[in-house]
Amino acid sequence: MMAGIPCAWLDELNDQCALATDPDGRAAVLAEMAMAAHRRGEVDADHLCEMLEFAEAARLYGLNEHDDMYACGLFGYHDPMSEWGIEVIKGQGKEPPVCG
Repeated sequence: MMAGIPCAWLDELNDQCALATDPDGRAAVLAEMAMAAHRRGEVDADHLCEMLEFAEAARLYGLNEHDDMYACGLFGYHDPMSEWGIEVIKGQGKEPPVCG
């Protein structure tokens, strides 16, 4: 599967630090490198398709890693978002009874 894909492109794909810090930018670089390799005739259409799919998968990996780093507090403290990004509004009424 990786045979026929340029080594320089694979090196960029395996740069996990760059993927985690700038997922969208790195995916754009990977896609441009893949298109340039195809224009130069280094890869055929099938390999280009695989390279673009890998670039998108790498972007998703990078976004996931970026979210994990943010959740761990590597980018400073932030109030955690509630599930699905829905803001929870706290009322000023009585506390609900505790069962048990």
